[in-house]
Amino acid sequence: MKAFGMAAMIPMTAGHELLAEDAATDETVYELRIYHLNEGKQPLILDRFRTKETAIFARYGMHGVGYWVPTDPPLAGQTIVYMLRHKSRAAATESWAKFGADPEWVALKAETEKDGAFVKLHESTFLKLTDFSPKV
Repeated sequence: MKAFGMAAMIPMTAGHELLAEDAATDETVYELRIYHLNEGKQPLILDRFRTKETAIFARYGMHGVGYWVPTDPPLAGQTIVYMLRHKSRAAATESWAKFGADPEWVALKAETEKDGAFVKLHESTFLKLTDFSPKV
């Protein structure tokens, strides 16, 4: 598979500032998520992330580290890549469960995907920082 190449960052919205109590610890995990999208759905999912979804993530302690879109084929226009920071692996599991049951999220997903699902395949990988990594 071809490398992602250069990526464009989605601007973060207000309310995504890093608070002191959210700083990385030895328990912190990072979740790399890659969404392979159905045809024509990238602009729609980017809008949903930009306007509502990231705020719901933050409400459940899932802090956005970055959001990217590949610029090179075959992934350009069909993929979104993002990374979340969680207090721990257990906190990630709990946060995703709460997120999935959140009434605002359930309604938002139903409304935005009424004409078809955005994501056809997603990948999720949990990561720990190395001892020489910058703290993010």
